[in-house]
Amino acid sequence: MTEEYGHIPDAFDILPEEELLMTEDIDTSWLKPIEDKTKQLKKETEQIRQQIKDIQMPNGDFLKNYPDVTRVEVITSEGREFVRYECSNVQVSLQDDGQTIKVFLFTTYD
Repeated sequence: MTEEYGHIPDAFDILPEEELLMTEDIDTSWLKPIEDKTKQLKKETEQIRQQIKDIQMPNGDFLKNYPDVTRVEVITSEGREFVRYECSNVQVSLQDDGQTIKVFLFTTYD
């Protein structure tokens, strides 16, 4: 288009080249409190994960936590019967003297 109509002047034509380039440092001091809070939350999250342990219930049932699992699938001889994505804090409970498995799913939005 410029070849056909020639150069179309604009406000940048009158500025020296050094003013067109950003030469000043950007003030990022406003990010510091956000970075500090993020670090604090990550530390607290890790402490909570360390506290989450497998639990032996008084009635003999066993509850195992899987805090990092994000997908659960149930596979049978017919193939995938159940798939759930975006899970968090998945728990598996072995109950009834080892005869029953229950899977507790929570979504990342719960």
